[in-house]
Amino acid sequence: MTNHDKRLLSLMELGRTGNRSEYRREALAWLDRQLGFDGVVWGEGRQHADGVVHIHSAELRGRSERILADYGAVAHLDPVARRFARQPRSLQNVVVDRDLSAGDTAAVGECLRSHDVGQLMLCGVRSSDAGGLRWLTLYREDRSRPFTRAQTEQAAFAIPFVLLAEPDAPPEPAPRVTDLLTAREHEVAWAYAEGADYKTIAQQLGVSPATVRTHLQSSFRKLEVHNKIALRARLLG
Repeated sequence: MTNHDKRLLSLMELGRTGNRSEYRREALAWLDRQLGFDGVVWGEGRQHADGVVHIHSAELRGRSERILADYGAVAHLDPVARRFARQPRSLQNVVVDRDLSAGDTAAVGECLRSHDVGQLMLCGVRSSDAGGLRWLTLYREDRSRPFTRAQTEQAAFAIPFVLLAEPDAPPEPAPRVTDLLTAREHEVAWAYAEGADYKTIAQQLGVSPATVRTHLQSSFRKLEVHNKIALRARLLG
């Protein structure tokens, strides 16, 4: 067994321990020895029905968190993001000056350069839950030292392996209804769940039936329910 194979087995074993912090530290150290980079984003999110990827969490190393906010403002112009949404596992090896310098993409390139990104690699995997995604973006500042073909081939295998072997995050408690709904939405939802109709609720609250309908539609969407029975169950917790 080669040292490379031993390291992969070691990472798999570490992934089974459930210690995410230790796993990420060891996995990134191994990737750095294989590929060489000076910044990384380890992200998790979900792809919605419209195809847009929403970030739930992102751990940064080697760059300020400001890069996420600045990039978010131009992400809709980035063909790299669009390709990732279609095929997250297809590794993308991007030279900023070459690939993000013309037309609308120039704003993306300018954003990345302002955060000392000259090269980047992006690759992800779909996680077990529907629509879930994990990904790694590796940054390199040096514009004169692009990732080689051999490194690209290594990354195409190594990054999905690292992401798939990562321990799952501890389940987060479901958000409370009062954290999801406004006070008025909560009031309308309770009245409706208790059996009141639109007209009655409108009279009780001094608003129009159309306003009641708007609040209920918002509540159903936020609570991810589709009927009165499910709404009542969700409100009761």
